[in-house]
Amino acid sequence: MSATIKAAVLSAGAWSQSSHLPALTADPRVELVALSSPNAEMAASLGAQFGAPHFADWREALALRPDIVVVSSPPVAHEEQVIAALEAGAHVLVEKPFALSAGPARRMRDTAERLGKALLVGFGWPAAPIFTLSRQLIEAGEIGAVEHLTMHLAVNTRGLLSGSTDGGWGGKAASNTATYTDKAISAGGSAAVTMSHQLGMVEWLVGEPIVALNASTFPPKSDIDLHTSVNAEFAGGGSAALSAASTHPYLARPQWHFALYGRNGQLWADSVADTLRLVRASGEVVEYRAPEASGLYDPGAPTKALIACAFGAPAPAGLTARLAAHVVAVTDAIYLSAKTNQKLQIEIL
Repeated sequence: MSATIKAAVLSAGAWSQSSHLPALTADPRVELVALSSPNAEMAASLGAQFGAPHFADWREALALRPDIVVVSSPPVAHEEQVIAALEAGAHVLVEKPFALSAGPARRMRDTAERLGKALLVGFGWPAAPIFTLSRQLIEAGEIGAVEHLTMHLAVNTRGLLSGSTDGGWGGKAASNTATYTDKAISAGGSAAVTMSHQLGMVEWLVGEPIVALNASTFPPKSDIDLHTSVNAEFAGGGSAALSAASTHPYLARPQWHFALYGRNGQLWADSVADTLRLVRASGEVVEYRAPEASGLYDPGAPTKALIACAFGAPAPAGLTARLAAHVVAVTDAIYLSAKTNQKLQIEIL
């Protein structure tokens, strides 16, 4: 690998303006050789802002043979763009939701593994100190075998899921309403957009896949749900109660609350309060605060991980396509369970 790498961003928009593009252009080892957007005005604006050639057709960006590619399109376009980028020789970061359903997710995963390329999915929360520290404590044996986990995530997505164009990300670009309101494009509402972060998080924290669940959504049986509730089982026998809510725009910062219970102890976390509490079986309590338990999100973390992969680092465990493909399978089961009122088993493929 040379001292510098070439990067391209496909279907750049509001989120890329606030996350991918700043991270790429801040790294002196990265040359941003192209960005694309089907919106020619958007492409020109972002090209001028970040000093990159811009294209309406993403294939023209890939023709420049970048070493790394960020795919920032809606889920409906992921499979075609991701596989094309991998086959063009690039390591790839794709935004979540990873895919519209489990089939495309597995095909993207399998293509990356066959070609020996890194395929990361935009689960950036494991990089937040509060979750990194939680994982370290779990791996150190402070919790022991996981018995039960509860997790709630509330995010300011009510507007986006209801047709707003402002995701509250700080960029000037507006989101396309269909990206969040048409399931055939977006993969769904709260369960796909918000809970996918939770599903990736809990499987990464616990180190076990979810193998069974029953779920409900609000509005009931809606394709674009605002709120999601799931009772789940891990492969090791532990249980989980997960919920995701779409809030009104009073707080831009996502609100994570979780508790994890095991044979040796328990964890309790509040991301907005930047607080993590470890309770050992002896009754000893250890409190962690910011900065080591900060709940702040780094929107550039997945892009930075992609750059590191291009220079030889392994894919972070919380961002792998294998994890993300199972998350999509779990999301499929959530929507099916919510519509049928049935408990479902989830295959691990």
